[in-house]
Amino acid sequence: MSLTHQPTPGSVEEATGALAGSLARALRGTSDGVGTRSPLASWDRRAGGLAAIRVLGADVLAPFLLTGKPLRQEEAWLVRAAVRDHPAPRGHTPEAALWGVRDTALTAALARLGVDASGWEGLAEPRAPGPLADDWVTLAADLVRLSTAAHPSLHPELRERLLDRRLDVARGLVRAMLRRDLLSAARLTRWLLTLAPDDLTSATLVHLEIAGHHDPRVRFEAAIARLLSDNR
Repeated sequence: MSLTHQPTPGSVEEATGALAGSLARALRGTSDGVGTRSPLASWDRRAGGLAAIRVLGADVLAPFLLTGKPLRQEEAWLVRAAVRDHPAPRGHTPEAALWGVRDTALTAALARLGVDASGWEGLAEPRAPGPLADDWVTLAADLVRLSTAAHPSLHPELRERLLDRRLDVARGLVRAMLRRDLLSAARLTRWLLTLAPDDLTSATLVHLEIAGHHDPRVRFEAAIARLLSDNR
């Protein structure tokens, strides 16, 4: 029997999991989420808190984008502080290109919530996404890393280019499920919901909500996917 991985106390990994759990509760509307206090409250004072906000990227805004709750000034400030303290890499490396897509999604999410992020220190340089990988395994792996852009309106150019690759994304989802990689499966489910939902995504989402309940990152991704599905 495999043991559940436990992140190091005080690490960015632990903070990211805790923040994901808080955001998942906010998306479900439970008592400590939307409607009572902000899911981003006090994260600048927690060890690894700002780094966790940067890791989750545009997804930290999901409780506002997907529920209609307004983003307050102090919440926008926290996101800006995270971007400033953890800037995207510069240059023309694959990692910089990835952050270009992630920060394009973050900027678009902020704009939808009434925040102009132009001029924010630490954001990646805006650029068009590079060529999509020809093979489906690499494509799926890339999309897992770009899941914060998996929303119908956050990166329309990338979404448009993926419309002809839906079968390859579905293959990646099936592979992740067979490997029991629930986090990757949840992220690819989000992409498929962004493109066009079907019976595969519906069944997978139900499974993820049950099998991934113990992992806050999976729980959060599944909660986003559920609202994307319900809001279509």
